Amino acid sequence: MNNSNTYAKVEADISDEEQYDDVHLDVLGVKLDLPNLNSADLPIDLVNVILLVKSQPVLSDEQNALAMSAFLAYFQQLRPDYWNALRKSRHGMAWLAATIRTWAEQSGLDPKSFTSPISTPATVKR
Repeated sequence: MNNSNTYAKVEADISDEEQYDDVHLDVLGVKLDLPNLNSADLPIDLVNVILLVKSQPVLSDEQNALAMSAFLAYFQQLRPDYWNALRKSRHGMAWLAATIRTWAEQSGLDPKSFTSPISTPATVKR
């Protein structure tokens, strides 16, 4: 096998000029120090969902569910203390939605993408 491939060197144009302050939230008694959602050094776990949110004025129900699941996975992996607080709360989805909405607002993003009423019960208790 002849390995005569030529590889191009990849270089990124990285500028440290525009810095965004972290976002600090207090939710369910858990203090969260979170990266600004506009930050260039946003955790890779959230890049795809932020690109989705920024590309749509309002998310469809399916896109909203995808975004919520990405944020939930982020919290489960990197902030298990908050994830456990969500699990123990009576209204985990409402708290998650409020957290994401506030995080977006504090990051300077338009939170209208997260306007779906996901915390409303779909059925009546018997």
